[in-house]
Amino acid sequence: MSEPISMIGAVIYDAKRFATIANVLRKFGFTNLVNVLKTGIAGDARSSQEILSSFKEKPTDMAARLRGVIEELGTTYIKFGQMLSTRYDLLPKEIITELSKLQDASPQIPFDTVEKILNDAYGNYHDVFAELDPVPLGSASIAQVHRGVTTQGERVVVKVQRPNLLPLIRSDIDILNLIARVFDDNIEEIAYFNLPALIAEFERATISELNFNRERENIAYFIQQYGNRPMFAFPEPLDALSRQNILVMRELRGQKITDLPHDDPNAKIMADEILAIAFDMVFRDGVFHGDPHPGNVLATQDGKIGLLDFGLVGTFTKRQRQDFMRLVIAVQAGDNALVARTLLSLGHPTRRVILANLEAEIARILQKYLKSSLKNLDIAAFAADFIAAGQTFGVQIPSEFTNAVRALISLEGIIQYLNPDLDLVDTLGQFSRKLLANGIDQKNLATTLLSDFFNVRDFAAELPSHIVQFTQDLEHDGLAIRHNPADMAPITDAINTASFRIAISLMLSAFTLAFLMADPKMNLLFDIALILDLLWCIVLVCAFLQKRTSRRKIRVQPFLTRMRRRQSWF
Repeated sequence: MSEPISMIGAVIYDAKRFATIANVLRKFGFTNLVNVLKTGIAGDARSSQEILSSFKEKPTDMAARLRGVIEELGTTYIKFGQMLSTRYDLLPKEIITELSKLQDASPQIPFDTVEKILNDAYGNYHDVFAELDPVPLGSASIAQVHRGVTTQGERVVVKVQRPNLLPLIRSDIDILNLIARVFDDNIEEIAYFNLPALIAEFERATISELNFNRERENIAYFIQQYGNRPMFAFPEPLDALSRQNILVMRELRGQKITDLPHDDPNAKIMADEILAIAFDMVFRDGVFHGDPHPGNVLATQDGKIGLLDFGLVGTFTKRQRQDFMRLVIAVQAGDNALVARTLLSLGHPTRRVILANLEAEIARILQKYLKSSLKNLDIAAFAADFIAAGQTFGVQIPSEFTNAVRALISLEGIIQYLNPDLDLVDTLGQFSRKLLANGIDQKNLATTLLSDFFNVRDFAAELPSHIVQFTQDLEHDGLAIRHNPADMAPITDAINTASFRIAISLMLSAFTLAFLMADPKMNLLFDIALILDLLWCIVLVCAFLQKRTSRRKIRVQPFLTRMRRRQSWF
């Protein structure tokens, strides 16, 4: 992130990148989408029809072409596609399945480029590293990892960020913001998904991932929280050698945990330990590893579980953790009503929800998946249908929930590999009940109960007054309906325009008749000139008055927000 870039240079780079993206979209048959982006910026209403015509083919065919576009466009879009592959609330199953195939592998950075990056950081990197393997352990879209040995004799891994990423990723996110705005302007239903907020979330995650100092802080946090667990090992960072674009960590040697033999005596123990630490991360502490796929979980040579790659970390508020636990318990108990109420509490309803209808939909989903046993529950499919139910009823599911579900789905595959007999939902239910019964935090339980008591007492004391106030208002003034003045602006503008036109027409007729009646012998051309002069004065007065009555304050907040967003990249 150290390469300099000016605001003017950014605009030029954006234009070039947009041209590249347009060519790739055309190459994979998305010409209509390119037209949408061009005409949509100018507000052409026909663009919405072109969007619809782009999705008339089979979803599987369109999804395969979409994945081709993403892979060719590279780093930013691969990352964005990977994020979308977890958003069951946004995309149909066919696209989710195709985006899940996106691999985070990229061409290797030439070793002489790696050496240049290290020399820029240390002067002469040989003064820091006695050995550095030129063959990388792995090469991803953001960084490349090499084994090495420090001059102090410590075995380390060195994570080096790809050069010149900042202009590309910043430009891509600018263009994604533009696409989100065009879609938001042209497709009415797209408002439910809140695309601008989705892009903003992706931008925050990307900025965080580009800054290796934040990953180093994440590792330090997890070591502090879970370093005392004997079954776990973490790649301890070497702060003195790490930089914003270079991360040096002590090496953990081992193999992918899913390469462990099924008959390994530690396999079932590891499954239990992974589930326990995942539960504590998600439900107790609210800070969890955001990408625990098998490549990031090792079976170390000394029989421990090694956790790698802390660039992506998810968070849960206390309220969200409680709702998630309540949801697990309700699913296990098959309580349709509690699941429906928890969904409303966990999400954000965008319109009025008839609870009975939502309960009926939840009952249908539970009946579909819980016919036999919770042990055989397909968590990924269940989560997709559950989130889709929220979408059907206009309940926006927070991204924190989908991130946690994605992490649990990844861990489910690992746990099922290590211990196929483990009932994941039942075990999570037991953990949840135990945690809820313990009041989440025994030390603060008395304080929490006392606070709840005062809240309930105050509500009960104020309730009679509220009821009396409501009945008084109903008797004297009736029920008032509030509206947003901004929503009435189109109607007000139409009335003002019509009134203006009628007034001008009446005044024109009145003055014409008045002059003709006053002196019919007067020169006709003189009369017309005088009438036009007076009419022009009247038009100016009316226009001035209309402008005064319809004047609105200018909002600068959106402009300032965009400026702050852009400045965060410089």
